[in-house]
Amino acid sequence: MDELEMIRRKKMLELMKRMGMVEVKPKGPRVVIEVITSPTCPYCPIALQMAKEIARRHPGVIVKELSVATPEGRKKAMEHNILGTPTILINNKVEFIGVPPFVEFERKVKEKLSSA
Repeated sequence: MDELEMIRRKKMLELMKRMGMVEVKPKGPRVVIEVITSPTCPYCPIALQMAKEIARRHPGVIVKELSVATPEGRKKAMEHNILGTPTILINNKVEFIGVPPFVEFERKVKEKLSSA
């Protein structure tokens, strides 16, 4: 395929996207896992590692750690009335308080991925 043909195909694809003939998939993450942690919590590292393992296994998943020792973490905890750590939010919704069983955590993420 020569360069001119590649340009034609690219332009045709752009036109089809604008006309709604081709579905445009979002490029960002489809599932965001936020783990609210505390520096003194012995269980928080476990929950964070579980979240990271799930993100490693499933493309489209990202993990954020928010410590209640930071202004951003305190703000998030206040928004969701979080009183204990670890607390796991999936797509900005509290899903687990404490360390969930890995299978259940992964199932919930898969559920969110399939509906995104």
